[in-house]
Amino acid sequence: MNGTEPPRKRPTQADVARLAKVSPAVVSAVVNGRTGGGVRVGDRTAARVEQAIRQLGYAPNVAARNLAGGRSDIIGVFTYEALFPMDAMSFYHPFLMGVEEAVEELDCHLLLFTGSHVDGRRRAIYKNGINTLQHADGAVIVGQAENREELTALLREGFPAVFIGRRELPGAEASYAAADYSGATRGLVERISGLGHRRIARLHGGSAHESIVDRDAGFAAAREQLAERLDAADVFVTPNAAAVTELVPRLVEQGYTCLIADDCDRAADACAAVEQLGLSVPGDLSVAALSEFSLAPTARDVNTVVTPGREMGAAAVRLLADLLKNPSDRSPRRTVLDCGLHDGDTLAAPRG
Repeated sequence: MNGTEPPRKRPTQADVARLAKVSPAVVSAVVNGRTGGGVRVGDRTAARVEQAIRQLGYAPNVAARNLAGGRSDIIGVFTYEALFPMDAMSFYHPFLMGVEEAVEELDCHLLLFTGSHVDGRRRAIYKNGINTLQHADGAVIVGQAENREELTALLREGFPAVFIGRRELPGAEASYAAADYSGATRGLVERISGLGHRRIARLHGGSAHESIVDRDAGFAAAREQLAERLDAADVFVTPNAAAVTELVPRLVEQGYTCLIADDCDRAADACAAVEQLGLSVPGDLSVAALSEFSLAPTARDVNTVVTPGREMGAAAVRLLADLLKNPSDRSPRRTVLDCGLHDGDTLAAPRG
C-alpha cells in the first residue's frame, strides 16, 4: 500500500436513511424542514435522522433542494460584465461591499454568478432555456452591459431579482435600489450657478441608460429653474478623448465658463484640452462630472457627483429579502437614495 486513501464517496440521503432506519422520504422531510407536511415525522425519528446526518457528515445538495421547492439561504449576484481585475471593478466595488454586508446581516451565503456563455463569449442568465440563477433563492443584478430581453423574461417568470440602479423593462415591473441622479445633477448645476457661472455646457455622451436619462432630467430641470440667470447647453460629444479635445476650444470661444461631463474620464479629457490651450482649470474654465466613474486614475481631483454605491448594494439585498419573505406580494420593491458631492479642485467662481 502506498499510504494514500481513495476519495470518500459523498454521503447521500439514501445513506442517511439506511443508517437512521427510515425511508428516504422521511430524510428529505427533515432536511428540507417540512416535517409537518405530507410526511409526518415524530421528534424521536427526526432526532435519529439528525444524528445520522452528523455521523455521516451529510450536506444537502443545494441544487436538488431548490428543485424540491426548499430555500437554500443563498443570495446570488449576477453581472453581464467582468468585475475583475480590480481596475475594472473599482466602480462596482462599493456596491459589492454593501451587498456582502447586508447578506451577512441576513445570515445567508453569497454566490457570484458570472453567467453561462453563449456564442462563445457573451454572458447569459439562461442556458438551454434554463434559468441558471435558480441555484440561489434570489439575485441582485448589477452592471449596464445587459440583455434586456433576458431580464424581462426573468421577471416574467417570477424569479426574485432586484437591480442595483433604476431599470424600466418592457412588460415587466422591476425592483431596484437606485441613486437620485436627477436630484444630484440639479443640485450640482445650482451650485455652479451659485458660484457665478452664467454659461454652462454639459458634454453629453448620448447613452440611453436609465442612469443617464435621470441625469438628463436633472439638467433639464435645473436649466428651466434657473433660466433667467443661466445659459445652459446640452452638447453631444462622442465619449472619447479626441472628440472632447476637439470640442473644448469651440466652447471656450463661445464664452462657456464651466463644462460638465458624464464621468471623470471625460472631465479629465476636458481639463487636458483646456491646458493645451494655455489656460488653467479652474482659473479660466471650471470642470465637473456627473459620476465618479473612471477606467484609470485621473491626473485631476474632479468635482463630481458621488454614487451611494455601498448603500445601494445593501438596500438591494434588503429589498430582495422582503421579496423572499412575502412571495405572494408581487409588487415591485423600490428605493431611491441621495447622492453625494465630492469637492475637488476643478470648480471655482469664474474670473471677473
